[in-house]
Amino acid sequence: MTISESLYFVYDGIRSDEMGLINVNMQSGMQEDLFMPEQSIKEVTIRGNDTPYFIETERRPFTLNLTFAFEDTFNDEKIQTIENWLGNKTFYKPLYFSDNLEKWYYVLYTGESTLLHNCLKQGYVQIQMRSISPYTYSPIYESNIYDLTTNTTEGTEIVINNSRNLICKPTILLYKIGNGEISIRNDSDRGKTFRIINLFNDESIVIDSSKEDIISDIPLTFHFDDYFGEFPVFVPGANYLRVFGNCKIKFKYQYINNG
Repeated sequence: MTISESLYFVYDGIRSDEMGLINVNMQSGMQEDLFMPEQSIKEVTIRGNDTPYFIETERRPFTLNLTFAFEDTFNDEKIQTIENWLGNKTFYKPLYFSDNLEKWYYVLYTGESTLLHNCLKQGYVQIQMRSISPYTYSPIYESNIYDLTTNTTEGTEIVINNSRNLICKPTILLYKIGNGEISIRNDSDRGKTFRIINLFNDESIVIDSSKEDIISDIPLTFHFDDYFGEFPVFVPGANYLRVFGNCKIKFKYQYINNG
């Protein structure tokens, strides 16, 4: 599924057809869509050696060139509404298309925008949207709440499948039962373990692996010195997690893909 095939799009939670716009393609012949992010190679060349030394690769955020047509005639009020919707954003918002609602772009208006019309209040808009990263994203998923109130010393296994090809950094919502600690081990990621101690009974914490942050609902309570190991991530494929300690736990996550 490609952008060119889609009839409508959704930006910041609003469907384009609800705003009187449809996704169109003004080109003939073969169509062009984004395939993979732009990538450059960093190298160092040493005098006397014609073969450069490879350092790393670098990927850059991409730009989408989009064309939206008015289904009916437009007026100044409709133009203003669409400008506010597409252009007046202070941060990147999700954009996805009708032929693939599972593929999200986080974008923000950039560059020039053009209104082309026939002087009869009929026409279309061309606009550029820049992505927050070189990647695309899935919708945001939430697991069930796993009740581990009677968790044993052997722990409880939880399986979460990362269906994309890049590492996913989840947000973990945890409600502690009894004072103590919680450990999360990912046996699919070489047994890497995240451990947090000094938790209180009935304390709720949010473990944000993306920001590497821990937030407690108890005022003036911080756990920056209470955790050990790396923040949990989901590797591509099935992730066999084992949770130790008594708690209720839930996972929120958004998969990342190359393109």
